[in-house]
Amino acid sequence: MSEKKSVTVNIYGNEYTLKGEADPNYIADLAKFVDGKMTEIGKKSSAPAAKVAILASMNIADELHRLEKSKTENLKLIETLEKNLLEMKKSSDGSLKHTMELRENVEKFKAEAAEHKRKHEEAASDADKAKKELESAKQAADLKPELEKNKRELEAANRKNEDLTKETEKLKAELATLKPQVEKLREDMSAAEGLNDEAQGEIKDLKAKFDHLTAELKQSKEDLEKAKKTPAPAPAAPAPKLVENFLPTEEKLQAIFKKIDAILE
Repeated sequence: MSEKKSVTVNIYGNEYTLKGEADPNYIADLAKFVDGKMTEIGKKSSAPAAKVAILASMNIADELHRLEKSKTENLKLIETLEKNLLEMKKSSDGSLKHTMELRENVEKFKAEAAEHKRKHEEAASDADKAKKELESAKQAADLKPELEKNKRELEAANRKNEDLTKETEKLKAELATLKPQVEKLREDMSAAEGLNDEAQGEIKDLKAKFDHLTAELKQSKEDLEKAKKTPAPAPAAPAPKLVENFLPTEEKLQAIFKKIDAILE
């Protein structure tokens, strides 16, 4: 029995000590292969190491399954070739022509085997391509809600912009309608200002006349009060009635005072 040997390897940033009877270089190559698979998957995903290890195992198992399937198909092909060779050998009459036919068949089977291998490689390449396309489709599906949201926001902004444009056009039309009215109002205001200046002048003149009249009435009132309080000189005996007729009566004075008070008020 061969002695087991220890080999320290690094897989996905972790060191592991492996024991086995196989060549240490072979074990190191296996660890390097597994590390490469996990690193490749880790670059595309932020999953924990355990999940990355499972995904790497699935990829390795897929490759192994494909190789086993290819191996089985090749074995069946070889068996078919051997069977055909045996049948051709049994039916061979030793002639050169028959030998050439056998050789052609062998070459044909070899070509078919090569074509089968090529198709297998193409299938593996198509599988990798389909996997990448699936990942791209998944990323696009993750972005679809955000894209739909942005689309809805853009449509709402466009509708709002259209509403604002219509409102602006409406305001422009209303402004155009109001412009003649504003111009007429300005003209009316200018005319009113001219009339106001003229009216102010007339009011000023009337006020001056009223002040003058008030002063005259006041002076007249004072003169009447003074005349009332001052006793009249004794009239000459021959003309008593003339003096009496010249001075106003008490009722007339009161009536004049009331009129003056009314005017002053």
